[in-house]
Amino acid sequence: MAGLGPRPAKGYRVVLLGSVAVGKTALATQFACGRFPEQCEPSVEELFSKVIEHLVTLKDLYIKNSDGFVVLYSVCSEASFEAVRPLRERMGRLRGPKAVPLVLVGTKADLDAQRQVLTAQGRALAREWRCPFLEVTAKSKLMVDQVFTQVVREMEALAPPEEEAPVVPANVQETWPSERFIG
Repeated sequence: MAGLGPRPAKGYRVVLLGSVAVGKTALATQFACGRFPEQCEPSVEELFSKVIEHLVTLKDLYIKNSDGFVVLYSVCSEASFEAVRPLRERMGRLRGPKAVPLVLVGTKADLDAQRQVLTAQGRALAREWRCPFLEVTAKSKLMVDQVFTQVVREMEALAPPEEEAPVVPANVQETWPSERFIG
């Protein structure tokens, strides 16, 4: 990710959110491993959220503890597009009023014959949310890397400024402060 600032030592925690079968696993696998998973397997959260729906879900914990978000919908599913709005509202409830680093992503952009959500609809929602918007195709890796580059940019743009460490003169020896203290 050339052109980005230094990566924090702890790394970034990015959560991919969206309805079932929008391509969260495909996007992550293509980015991390460089391959497209041919078979769709439900993610852990999708398997267990049905069982523990009355308890705090894994999704809530992910939202509370992450650094940035990729909110996905399939351009082939109007229902998945409608489902992102409640996700964003949930993020607001769990994270409070401060700005949240996120990127809105329309997946399966290569399936134009099955398209139900226009690019203009995604752009309009991204303008409303004041976030970047991309349409991607995990199968051919079209715009996949840009999704993660963009979410990092958003996290860096919204990060609080780092406090500068005090400058220590080069001639100061590495000793305990009490050993350097002259009374």
